[in-house]
Amino acid sequence: MKAAKVVLPVPVNKYFYYSIPEEFEKSEIIYRRVKVPFGNRILTGYVLSMTDVSEIEENIKLKNIIEIIDSSAVLTDEITNMAKWLSETYLCSEGEAFSTIVPVSLKIPKRATKQKNSKTKICNPDFQITKYQQKAFEEITSCIKNNKNENFMLHGVTSSGKTEVYLRSIQCAIDNNKSAIFLLPEISLTPQFIKILNSRFGGIVALWHSGVSTIKKYKIFNAIQNGEIKIVVGARSAVFLPFTNLGLIIIDEEHENSYKQNNKPSYDAKEIALWRGKYNNAVTVFGSATPSLETYKKCLDKTLNLIELPERVDSKPLPVIEMISLKDVKTKVSVFSKKMLNAIKKALARREQIIIFLNRRGFSPSIMCQKCSKVIHCPHCSIAMVYHKNPEHLKCHYCGKELKFPLKCPECGSKEFNIFGVGTQRIEEDLKKLFPHTKIFRLDGDTAKSKEIYTKVYEGVKNEDYSILLGTQMVAKGFDFPRVSLVCVIDADTSLYLPDFRSSERTFQLLTQVAGRCGRSKIAGKVLVQTKYPDNYALIYAQEYNYKKFYEQEMQFRKELKYPPFCNIAKITVRNKDDKKSFDFSKTVYDFLEVKISEKKHKIDMLGPSQSYIFKLNGTYRWQIILKGSRKEIKSVLEELNAVKTPYETFINIELDPSDLL
Repeated sequence: MKAAKVVLPVPVNKYFYYSIPEEFEKSEIIYRRVKVPFGNRILTGYVLSMTDVSEIEENIKLKNIIEIIDSSAVLTDEITNMAKWLSETYLCSEGEAFSTIVPVSLKIPKRATKQKNSKTKICNPDFQITKYQQKAFEEITSCIKNNKNENFMLHGVTSSGKTEVYLRSIQCAIDNNKSAIFLLPEISLTPQFIKILNSRFGGIVALWHSGVSTIKKYKIFNAIQNGEIKIVVGARSAVFLPFTNLGLIIIDEEHENSYKQNNKPSYDAKEIALWRGKYNNAVTVFGSATPSLETYKKCLDKTLNLIELPERVDSKPLPVIEMISLKDVKTKVSVFSKKMLNAIKKALARREQIIIFLNRRGFSPSIMCQKCSKVIHCPHCSIAMVYHKNPEHLKCHYCGKELKFPLKCPECGSKEFNIFGVGTQRIEEDLKKLFPHTKIFRLDGDTAKSKEIYTKVYEGVKNEDYSILLGTQMVAKGFDFPRVSLVCVIDADTSLYLPDFRSSERTFQLLTQVAGRCGRSKIAGKVLVQTKYPDNYALIYAQEYNYKKFYEQEMQFRKELKYPPFCNIAKITVRNKDDKKSFDFSKTVYDFLEVKISEKKHKIDMLGPSQSYIFKLNGTYRWQIILKGSRKEIKSVLEELNAVKTPYETFINIELDPSDLL
């Protein structure tokens, strides 16, 4: 008798065996998903192989497989190898790794889908590329043609033509009968890229992100395996898609933290891309105007091949960035300084378009009682409730809790409240009063509820239906609108002094990126930045577009304080609805790790336990421990944590090289 060797998406590194009922005996089930009983639950598992029942060590009666989900294999040899590597690298079980690569949620369509006769429709552009683009293109495509695994960092100023290098490299991959994955950091960017890719390559392109339905994803998954789809553009999870002839992986805006998964397994799509590139003898290209410090150091260490695009296409000048100091402003009539308001008026008079950036949504970030100064906090999180207008309510942007605007202060009973600070809703209201006949589009987490919104904003601004695009960091990434001549940054300080070692880097990147949205055609661009800290080095170097100077200074700080890229980091977060229980277990974990680090004589620094920046989130209290050292040594002590029993209703999360320490 044969049994199926199955992995399940549970936090246990173990294989499970199930017998095969008579009705499934003749079915091919290896590398397919199956439904199986597990305790009192029914789980979706992945069949890795078949074995004789007599060879199974456990002397127990095997349970039957309930259902074979897939009609054909969804796993490949590459996926099984990748899952093992993912499990070892990110401290998760193989089953959890498999469910990350091939989600259990993928749904088979009720009707069998007909195979499309997808034809490649390559429309070669007839314009000349710059000498820098040509050099980049030749270096990348030489490796694609010769099946050579090489990894590149394409460091180009905004509007230097990185996208055209990507597209021509994809074309080379297709010409050589290979496939390509094109990763983007933000769903808002996909409409413009899909439009460009479809016009170049026709029906062999697919879109993959969280907004795509599970049934649609299954169809795409099959079409990739059948060779109908050769190019996928999508978010980080697209890096796992089962191309068998992969030739090129592109990670655009590689500095963005959205490529890092925060939940278990806390994988980094950039590392997955490098692994797949090596496995497939494929080429990996990272691209950014503001590379992460870790990536740029790899270039200087010769781990990555650095290609630079130092000029904008057609030698267009970079927009002038001007700092507007708010340091001495005591009373503000408007959120807009006089200089910013005049610049907006002049741009509108010239029928040009404007991007206004504020990385804070809602109307106001907090409300406070006039009498006792109590700030209204979320009942589930240690964070102020954000005031939203139309409809009027308070909302927590972390757990989603909504409350009606209070009739009176819960502390002293006063009915008078002050509304502090500004968000994108407030900016929108002010703009409508100042410019009543101007069409404005607000793009933030409140308006971007559906994927259609992204298409609407892209087409609307491109067709000049809107004169002002207002939004959060969604508007700072990748958009290419030729008539945008002015970018206004309402407050450059929102991310500058957060208690996180990457806050200066994020501020520099965000300002450089949002500045790059203007002056991309014949119209000259200008950027106005309001700040209370015009002398901060991150702002000064952003104003000068001097990435290398910023890199040098930031690296000095990182080295002195021992932070990446001079070490690796792990963040351990302990959660419980009882603050004392959360702290007590975090102290137990700390003491245990301290002993293990000493026993193994590892050079690991431990910080904590300390309250997380948002110490209460979704009703649970959070304490964290930070480990700093080499990844190898950190992993070796963290693997020992399996010996520590987690108390009831306490949760522990381990994140290797987290995107932040908040």
